[in-house]
Amino acid sequence: MTMASTRSTTNILDDVLVPRESELSSRLMRGLRSTLYARAVPIRRVELTDGETLHQPGTVDGRVYLIESGAICLENYSPNGRRTILDVLPKNDYFGEDSLPGMPSQYTPSAITPTRLIVIENAVLHSLLCNGSIFDAWQYSQVLKARRHRSLLLQHATSDSEARLAMRLLDLTQTFGTGIGRAVRIDLKLRHEDYAAMIGTTRSRVGIFLQRFTDRKMIRKGPCGAIVADPRRVVEYIMERMGLRPTG
Repeated sequence: MTMASTRSTTNILDDVLVPRESELSSRLMRGLRSTLYARAVPIRRVELTDGETLHQPGTVDGRVYLIESGAICLENYSPNGRRTILDVLPKNDYFGEDSLPGMPSQYTPSAITPTRLIVIENAVLHSLLCNGSIFDAWQYSQVLKARRHRSLLLQHATSDSEARLAMRLLDLTQTFGTGIGRAVRIDLKLRHEDYAAMIGTTRSRVGIFLQRFTDRKMIRKGPCGAIVADPRRVVEYIMERMGLRPTG
């Protein structure tokens, strides 16, 4: 018996699918904001238009940014100009903590939709984390981020690009979705080239994959070109591609 065969379907899906923030992480965002306001700390906001970037890779910023509204795409460009989307962050998430030790950023934060950010300077964040409850929530949110990054790495190492697209669509339904009966509308308009940059393939292949998903009734087009997904069918497809069966 192999190690993999002793693990449940849920265990394996938990490793491959991408975990998102928990209620504790949401409380962290609320706690940081309320503490900032209560302590009368000067709060600076940055507003980005659709497609506008915050800074370029290699920047030593030393700030953390809370996403107050909108969505941020973390992008990287190879020396030959190939674009990779490392992650897509929703409202109440944050980024920039990796540059706090004075290290240069490895990505370009770019707004996918009009976005408003709250800027927290390094010294202010350090002061806030002296609060035990905020520190505990911050620490847990960092664990979730590390797990998410590992899951994304596993996707690229163990799944082909078509399966990766299904996984990312499922992730987007959880992060940017609005329920419509058993289906979920993804309330974030992404182009085929955006999906291609997420999963490491071409725009044309994304179009082929999306058509296959449509034929299998995993997704359909909603108003204004939005994707409406059936999460149950998407999960069944992912399990099929992994050679798994439902556990009942």
